[in-house]
Amino acid sequence: MDTPRLDHARPRHRLTSDQRQREIVAAVLALARERGPEAITAQAIADRMGVTQGALFRHFPDKATIWLAVFAWVRQALEAALATAVAKAASPLAQLEAVFLAHVAFIAENPGVPRIMFHELQYPGDSPARAEVRSMVIAYRKRLTRLFTQAKAAGELPPELDAALAPVLFLGAIQGLVMQSALVGDEAGMGRRARELLPLLLHGYHGRRSQP
Repeated sequence: MDTPRLDHARPRHRLTSDQRQREIVAAVLALARERGPEAITAQAIADRMGVTQGALFRHFPDKATIWLAVFAWVRQALEAALATAVAKAASPLAQLEAVFLAHVAFIAENPGVPRIMFHELQYPGDSPARAEVRSMVIAYRKRLTRLFTQAKAAGELPPELDAALAPVLFLGAIQGLVMQSALVGDEAGMGRRARELLPLLLHGYHGRRSQP
């Protein structure tokens, strides 16, 4: 699923409420590429869109609902990208490889997404947006656990591999790539580094070979 875009060419009075909501989500994602989440204020969103704050809140009741819509888009778009990748792979292990590369490609295209997710999760308590992020992560880990279990059953990974723990390393490798890329300011190079890292990651899953 493509990142939603601000449509400045379309006359604003012709936009439906759903289209304007998607414009607001697109504005948040665009701002997240440029600044920290704490600087994505309602005024910043309105300025990016060229509207007033009041115009924003005709389509969302409050800022929390805007964030919920942003994370709902992230979940839908990432799940669609992963599903497309899995559908093109022939075996469970190939599907895991495809998921890894598709996830990194999604982040490279939407570099602000990890920033807003980590920012949302760092606070105690709960909120609808935080619950959406947690639900997304839990569902993703379940998907990975299922693929690791299938890869073990197919003989592609050793039977002693902990399929419930393996996703921790998988996601940790992606998060490490994100952090390294952010530090050097090279999100566009994540895909290349992911392809270089993937064989090492898979080698680790195979574990120590028994000596004859």
